[in-house]
Amino acid sequence: MCQLKLNDLIKFNYESTSNIIKNTFPSEIGKDYMENIKIQEDFHLLKTQYLFNQATQIEAKQNDKKFVITICQKGNTSYINNDNQRINFKEGFTSISLFNQTEGFREFEDKEVKQVRLILSESFIERNLKESLSVKYFHENKNLNLISFSPTSLASQFLLDDILNCSLKGELGTLYIQAKALELLTLELSKLEENSMEIVLDSYDKDAIYKAKEILIDNLKNPPSIVELAKKVHLNEFKLKKGFKQVFNTSPYKLLNEYKMNYAKNLLESSEYNISEVADIIGYKFSNNFTNAFYKQFKINPKELIKNRKYYY
Repeated sequence: MCQLKLNDLIKFNYESTSNIIKNTFPSEIGKDYMENIKIQEDFHLLKTQYLFNQATQIEAKQNDKKFVITICQKGNTSYINNDNQRINFKEGFTSISLFNQTEGFREFEDKEVKQVRLILSESFIERNLKESLSVKYFHENKNLNLISFSPTSLASQFLLDDILNCSLKGELGTLYIQAKALELLTLELSKLEENSMEIVLDSYDKDAIYKAKEILIDNLKNPPSIVELAKKVHLNEFKLKKGFKQVFNTSPYKLLNEYKMNYAKNLLESSEYNISEVADIIGYKFSNNFTNAFYKQFKINPKELIKNRKYYY
């Protein structure tokens, strides 16, 4: 595996009057592209794209505190610090992290990697987001802190597309990108606020939430809507959704989908049902939709499981 040190390159990118640098890798390693857009003082948007010819690690050193929102458009990478703490950056996901005087390396798992980062310095946080971020995260004694990791929302994808495909030039283009970047930042930080708002659950609430899970599993083929489910367990919709997330660390329908996929996997491995029958059992009208959902969950086609069935006599 090739190892590179790009601290000087990254430092140059921040300090250079040119906002684009590219093809700094040795040709045998691949190609790189970095574009730094200054949104405000101490707030940058960094676009990166790498095309690797071989497995590569890039040494990374962070001398100060940075709050970083990473949106992974393509490829998977990891950051591992010298204490062996790891943060994964996965295609289709957004990671929100705090880096505080960290040393380590980035490991690239795929040949093509495209990411966009919103990078906030400590001074920007202190000036603009003291209560929202500084008090909550910047005073923790952690060198590396993964604050949030979740699928990139459609709203964030649309804003990112607006930024990357801006056709305006000059001052209007700059103003447009700044406005969209601030909107994207606000959207991502508002999700942190929502996730941090825990509610108090008494024994009645918890029993109702466990009952909601039973109702969902008992009605695989025709699960109730969230409105119907809330009525059945005598909770309001907000408390049901937030409480479900607190108790099971997922949403009602993500939990149901995971249960359905695992149940289907068990049926395919150890029974004589065919794919269409299993799809019908767990509530899929069309077997193609089931096959796609199953592959998304397990990265294996249902036909492959049928080939290796276990029969018991």
